[in-house]
Amino acid sequence: MSQACAQPARPPVHPAPLEVSPGQMALTALRQEIDGLDDQMLALFERRLALAARVGKAKDAPSGPHVKLRPDREQAILERVLAQARPDNREAVESLWRQIVGWGLARQGRMQVQVWSPVEPTRAFDGARLRFGAAADMKAVRDPQAALAWAAGGHGVAVLAINAGDPWWTGLRREWASLSVFDGFGGETPTALAVGRIDPAALPGVPRVLVTAGGDAGDGSGLRRRGLDTHHGWTLSLTDAVVPIGGDEGCVGALG
Repeated sequence: MSQACAQPARPPVHPAPLEVSPGQMALTALRQEIDGLDDQMLALFERRLALAARVGKAKDAPSGPHVKLRPDREQAILERVLAQARPDNREAVESLWRQIVGWGLARQGRMQVQVWSPVEPTRAFDGARLRFGAAADMKAVRDPQAALAWAAGGHGVAVLAINAGDPWWTGLRREWASLSVFDGFGGETPTALAVGRIDPAALPGVPRVLVTAGGDAGDGSGLRRRGLDTHHGWTLSLTDAVVPIGGDEGCVGALG
């Protein structure tokens, strides 16, 4: 093509700049603030995980045949945290805190949990998952006695339903005396209990869990009790009295 026929070059066309509304600017600023908080939370979480691993080796951690749980300390910390949280945030704070603690425990070895609940398995699983966090390895089992034997061997903890056709709890005064109840799920009147080889010094305060002979008539101890289940003269109940674990009152643990 000859130079005479060449067309003059056209200047590039630039799109007009988009106008950013005040609302969009505010949203961008909020997202940047969230990103900054996420970075801080990540740094603090990883620091907490490192400290949790060190705690597992510290002298005050349960040792020997006991599982590495401190229900008393967990209860005290959770109460302190929830007392500082806004009322409308407490459910979310508890759920998040349980996850954080669960992952901290996982640095000392993943918590193994066996769940037996033939009537309402989902409810028991949900309660156990909230309590031990997503870091725990949870497994549904069909035999509560086998779960108790497994927990008595120090392999992990068992979450077992009550009023579900097997009075497994009577064994806490006999063949499974090495196990302690340390938590309950289902509200103020629990429908499932968590048991394991917990250091007695690490159990929470009240209510205490009693397994006593005497049925509904009581055992003559004079303790005020709230019944949970009965079986052939045995009673599973709660009391707000601070009675010793393994004492004559038949105390087999406490709920967090």
